[in-house]
Amino acid sequence: MTVETNALVTSVRIVRAWDSALRPAIAFCPLTLVLALGLTACRDTEPISATQQKTSIPGCTEGPPVYCADVGVEVRQETLMPAPPVNQVFQDPDFGSRMVRVTDANGPAGAHVAGSSFPTNAAGEANEWSKFDPSFGPHGGYHFYVGTSGGNFGGGSVFFTLDPVTLQVAPYCGHLPDCRLPSGGTFSFVNPNLIFGHFARSARQIDEMNLATGKESTIYNSRDCPNIPPIEDGYRGFVTGSGDDTKFADYAGGKTQGSGTVVTYYDRTAERCYWYDTATGTTGGTGMATTAVDGGLVALPGVPALSAGAGDLEPGDYYVKLTASTKMNPDAGETTPSSESHIRLSSRGGIAVAAPAVNNIYRHPIAGYSVYIGTAPGREMRQAALRPPDSGYIQTSRLVNGAPPPLQSRAGYNIHAAWLSLDGKTVRVDNQQGVTTFVWTPGSTHLSACTLGPPRDGISGYCGGHWVFGYSHIINSGGPGPDTSLLLRPASDLNHLTQLISPEKYPVRPDEDAHWSWNNADPSDSAPVCGAFNQGRHNLKGDGTENAATNPLLNIRQAWDREIVCVATTGPSRVWRFAHHRATGACNDGDNGGSCFAAIAIGNVSQDGKFYLFGSDWEWSLGDRQGGRGCPSSGTCRVDSFIVELK
Repeated sequence: MTVETNALVTSVRIVRAWDSALRPAIAFCPLTLVLALGLTACRDTEPISATQQKTSIPGCTEGPPVYCADVGVEVRQETLMPAPPVNQVFQDPDFGSRMVRVTDANGPAGAHVAGSSFPTNAAGEANEWSKFDPSFGPHGGYHFYVGTSGGNFGGGSVFFTLDPVTLQVAPYCGHLPDCRLPSGGTFSFVNPNLIFGHFARSARQIDEMNLATGKESTIYNSRDCPNIPPIEDGYRGFVTGSGDDTKFADYAGGKTQGSGTVVTYYDRTAERCYWYDTATGTTGGTGMATTAVDGGLVALPGVPALSAGAGDLEPGDYYVKLTASTKMNPDAGETTPSSESHIRLSSRGGIAVAAPAVNNIYRHPIAGYSVYIGTAPGREMRQAALRPPDSGYIQTSRLVNGAPPPLQSRAGYNIHAAWLSLDGKTVRVDNQQGVTTFVWTPGSTHLSACTLGPPRDGISGYCGGHWVFGYSHIINSGGPGPDTSLLLRPASDLNHLTQLISPEKYPVRPDEDAHWSWNNADPSDSAPVCGAFNQGRHNLKGDGTENAATNPLLNIRQAWDREIVCVATTGPSRVWRFAHHRATGACNDGDNGGSCFAAIAIGNVSQDGKFYLFGSDWEWSLGDRQGGRGCPSSGTCRVDSFIVELK
């Protein structure tokens, strides 16, 4: 494994002009005043000094690829402030970036989603921003969407436009039925009016919607892919596309997320389709016979070790095979059988089977092993199912007429999500149950694996945290070392690591979670990657107050904690700091998780790297989600979406 560390740029420490205890309350600026002052904003009657909040970097362009934002590493506590009204442009009081609130409890008119939460998509590869369109109004602009509560997009997705100069957002209904789509999607990287996703009734279709005309068409139906295993309608999954809109990856099916096992790939230019079944470890498609991929399955157990014991079996010859099973959803996935063992009982008795060794290099969770016994070679029948993996078994009673061993292994894994690289050449497949992620090359049997911790058993390592694809590289938060780093690696060589943040010089606590978005990536993967840091302790409780002394949710522990940042992927290592996102990422005292996930400030960067869309519960201050009451002490707190300008 190769590990490279970028030299960190000398940080410029920003002098704070006031003690946090003495900071005056924020007064929101009228839009005309914000535009007149540029990067300044109102703090009562005194503007924030731009030099106080920005760091001058040689060659900075106040926009990608080199921002002019703060690159210091001092701890920056939040200045307390209420959530502003929708479309009231304001400035982050601690970093100086312009921001705007997109949604409130009313929701966009016509969408009938009042009272909902409005989170951003849970995945970095979900391209929620259209390409910049110079014909949108006097300054050009963007389409973008956010979800509605009830799961990630239980009420569908609602659309808006953004003016990049005034930072004004406007709900967009256009030709959308009920002013929304039934699920999230991914915008085209070519046409600002096109979005791709599962918009029809079937989860097996890849659909295209033109927001300007309302025309919806089906790009591909996965059931047309040769020899594809059945895909159950249910979970809609997600579609991702390549940077030229010619290739798509799609995971869907199963009753819920994490119960499907088939990912499909479609090349619309060449009219080729390929699929990968993670349960059986097989692939196929256009002009390709169904073939085993290079791994992904639990290996079958070794030859069973047998001995005679007490029991009521007749004297004679007995033959034994074992299988192992992974914990899959909804049923355990079983391997094909081991090699056969033979034992002869010279008198009435039993057969003791030692606990088998299972070669599980991918660290799938093992459900147990099953025992097959027969009185003739190849005639074994199941006598015991899913024995604890570390325990032995004794057959003491007569054989039952059970099922024979399976002819095909299903000891793989369920898919949590699948994402296409922007060059359209590789698909990352996230494991629902285990700790190993896979990278599949469509049209081939090549499958790479990467797990948590150091490389082991020939498998790449340090693949923790949340991943995001560029064109040909992957970024994730993970080791090596005791703290969290940000790692860049080519999809073709998962062992070649570049540390974008040095854990030795600037350690990030292991419990500091981060989600990343790289929709602004260029073909050379040299554009900054943007994201948000959150304390990963989602069971952390608070008292709903704005007192950091009594509310641990407000306790910022280090630089970048609870901040929106962008990180350089080339040149000197830099972390640009733009704003506090004020998302708790935690459950309230009376809720078992409903407030946690949507309030992690998972965000999405615009395709030109100039804006970042994120969700926040604004420290439990946005009220109750529809159908609940009692936030912050009980119920489910609402989440709204916000935009920060990246300069």
